[in-house]
Amino acid sequence: MNPLRALADNPLRLVNLKALQVAYDLVVEEFEQLGFYDDRLYQVEVYLVPVSWAYGFQRYGGDRSINIPAVSGSHLLDVFRGERTDLCDVLRHEYGHAVADTHRGLMRSRRFSSVFGGSHESGHSREYDPDEHVTVYAATNPSEDFAELFYLYLRNQGQLPRCYNKPRIRTKWQFIRDLSWAIQQGRRRW
Repeated sequence: MNPLRALADNPLRLVNLKALQVAYDLVVEEFEQLGFYDDRLYQVEVYLVPVSWAYGFQRYGGDRSINIPAVSGSHLLDVFRGERTDLCDVLRHEYGHAVADTHRGLMRSRRFSSVFGGSHESGHSREYDPDEHVTVYAATNPSEDFAELFYLYLRNQGQLPRCYNKPRIRTKWQFIRDLSWAIQQGRRRW
């Protein structure tokens, strides 16, 4: 069953356990194929929660769980705007945060700060620039910039889409590719 189809048949975009399991299985398979899935990430649990404003959220520094609401205010707004947010993309994005949380030594680095324009924990936003950010939301702060790029990296099997083939975005994409290698090697720091 395609998780997109499950949501398409559901005009209010309510997430159920079956759709979440299908999306989870697909995303974990991508993680394994691209070299991100390790013992640390295996310990991150995904929960279906009743309601939230967000599409999903990850408890950074806490129990590290990913929470996906059955009813999301953001999904309901999408209905009124005629937009659609893919459940797999939400999981990919939240797993980007989980990778950052479970591999903090690689994320709290000069390399990350240099590539993403600030430390992972920095809350400073930047003006959206399509030559630097893959989405408007990516300009929110460096951690969201990373998570947005991460979900696209997974969705596209590590192949940079032509529309994002810009020097600053290529540099960030290479960081994610190198991060996969570092995780595969069991590295904790660069």
